[in-house]
Amino acid sequence: MNCLGSLLRGSWSCLWGLVLLLSFHVSVPAQSEPSNAPFDVLAGQQPIKVGAVDYLKLDEFLVRFGLKASWLEPEKRRRFESAWTNIEFEIDSREISYNGLRVFLGEGVLWRANEILVAVLDAQHLLAPLLKPAEFSNLIQPVHRIVIDAGHGGKDGGTTNAKLKMMEKTFALDVSKRLGAILSSQGFEVVYTRSDDTYLSLAERAVAANAAQADLFVSVHFNAAGKTSVNGVETYAMTPQHQRSTSSAESDPSDSNLEPGNIHSAMNAVLGFSMHRALLQKLKASDRGLKRARFAVLRLAECPAVLVEAGYLSNGKEAQKIATKAYRAEIAEGLANGITAYANQLAALKLAP
Repeated sequence: MNCLGSLLRGSWSCLWGLVLLLSFHVSVPAQSEPSNAPFDVLAGQQPIKVGAVDYLKLDEFLVRFGLKASWLEPEKRRRFESAWTNIEFEIDSREISYNGLRVFLGEGVLWRANEILVAVLDAQHLLAPLLKPAEFSNLIQPVHRIVIDAGHGGKDGGTTNAKLKMMEKTFALDVSKRLGAILSSQGFEVVYTRSDDTYLSLAERAVAANAAQADLFVSVHFNAAGKTSVNGVETYAMTPQHQRSTSSAESDPSDSNLEPGNIHSAMNAVLGFSMHRALLQKLKASDRGLKRARFAVLRLAECPAVLVEAGYLSNGKEAQKIATKAYRAEIAEGLANGITAYANQLAALKLAP
């Protein structure tokens, strides 16, 4: 195993600073994301402009994937299903259920002129990759080298549970090392952004992944909320260019910036879903959703990347579970299962005729 975090200490610090200077990416406004996905989501449909957003007819789009439509509630909740897939949409909501998991769109689906509409960008960067990843095979890169990023560290303790004397940075590192050990035993090459209680800036973490030429980047975190009753697992992938993040109520001009993390939009969706599903299956935790964010580590990563919030330290019951080695081992196993499933899926797609 390698540890790029070790380069930040001693006589290597100047060299690392040079790597950081040469590797750091500055976001710049761009008109459109590179055409890195050959799949034509419109397929003859004319986009329907609502405000500043382009939409398409959802029924016409999903029938192309063999999904049959039915109303759960007329003009309110619509289901699309096949033998393998079940997707439920609610009018004016950004949240959908995809095979029983909470997944968040960039824009809410709309009801206009007796048609349910979905944003073209949601169709392109979320629904199509999940439904037919083979259409994005030109983006597929086999997974060999995985960079694991233990959140926070050093002077940055992350979130805390003062009552239980718990610090996020400690548990993030523990889970990351457990995850790395599992992946190494499976034949993957593992690189850590930090392997001890070292402080790294957010940009340095992404630079470490890029310098290592990672095939996949996973950032491990724990969460906190003002309401102590909140609990569960969240998974984040990079927000596609021209879309607002899940936490954003309105669009912002900066949403149009083209970032390094946008290059792998399709695979970000596939990886995010695989990780979220596997973690929930392992932990049986509350589903807080697969979401989108422009966190620096996701924004600057030049490979498929996710950030996982594996539980809430602010929730007493969940925090007590996280404090146990057995539960942290389960978190690591869940993350490893998601990575393995993703890697196997990509390998199968590459081998397909």
